[in-house]
Amino acid sequence: MTPALWKSAANALLEANLQLTRGSFSLDVQLTLAPGEVLALLGPNGSGKSTVLDLLAGLATLDGGTVTIDGAILTAPGRFVAPERRAIGLLGQDPLLFPHLSARANVAFALRVGEARLTADQARKEADRWLDRVGLHDLGDSKPGALSGGQQQRVALARALAAGPRVLLLDEPMAALDAETAPFIRQLIREQLAETGTSAIIVTHDIVDAVVLADRVAVLHDGALVDEGTTASVLAAPRNPFVAALAGVNLVVGSVQNGAVVAPDGRIFHVRPADAAALATTSSILPASVSSAPRARTGSEQNVPAAAVFRPASVVVQTEQPRHASPRNVWSARVTGIEPGSGGVRLRTSGDPEVIAELTPAAVADLGLQLGSTVWLSVKATEVSAYRR
Repeated sequence: MTPALWKSAANALLEANLQLTRGSFSLDVQLTLAPGEVLALLGPNGSGKSTVLDLLAGLATLDGGTVTIDGAILTAPGRFVAPERRAIGLLGQDPLLFPHLSARANVAFALRVGEARLTADQARKEADRWLDRVGLHDLGDSKPGALSGGQQQRVALARALAAGPRVLLLDEPMAALDAETAPFIRQLIREQLAETGTSAIIVTHDIVDAVVLADRVAVLHDGALVDEGTTASVLAAPRNPFVAALAGVNLVVGSVQNGAVVAPDGRIFHVRPADAAALATTSSILPASVSSAPRARTGSEQNVPAAAVFRPASVVVQTEQPRHASPRNVWSARVTGIEPGSGGVRLRTSGDPEVIAELTPAAVADLGLQLGSTVWLSVKATEVSAYRR
């Protein structure tokens, strides 16, 4: 089910209806942004995230649709406002500083050619104020080549915010930063956006960016928005495998059978009692593709889409079929991948969909696991949450 992600709102600052076709790729995205709101745009590579930013910034041309700020039309049939006149700033992975200008002059440039149109003296003073706000007050005379990557990104951020954009577009701004610099820049962006009341859209593959910076999340897949909501709600109940991976959970998208979720390959996932009761009220029919025998169907029965979610750390891995009395989901699988994980070792296993388990390195060694090994996986029903889709 594709949610209704776009509706004109009286308090919307930015409204966009973006339609573009390039070869075999088509983009059809509608979104809004409220004053002071930060939206995280998530999605796999090739889904169109950077294209959305380019269209909003005026760096690419729409095939159809409109872009407006406060009701003022920036892009529409017969109407196109140049990027530098849009009050939309774009900050990407590359700071794109002028190498021959000092940090101060780089920031001042935006103040002289943008909407502010300050004099040279006014621009220098304002540039120094912004450099001080990003912690670079003593590096105003330094050229980009003399600055570290993190310092260059801070200069670029100061330049972008100094221009006074109504909307700031951030394209993977932390991707090129080291682990020590990224948290500082992330917090800096959060503070500066909050202090200036600037609305922003951030494209990211890092779930921390979404959690720390964003009020709302939108998920892009194959040129279309497939999920949207508050950051907490989208991550708590992911409807897309990409978001599930970002959130660090297993996602099984299937159909309802008697309060359980049936995966595409026929595995039945029993869920915690409260969720099971909610699912059972929708339908009790097993999808025909996984049914072991024909069933009589009533007019009220239907295949109800649902999803089960559980943490990799909740999956128990054994080399022999477990025998216990506690209510569990148990199935056999093959090991298809062994890789480092945040909690130790991530074990990928066969199935549609695959299930990831999280083990300690010692447990992997004790079990003698390797690619192709047959394992028995189990997860308690009380560890599995579920919801209708």
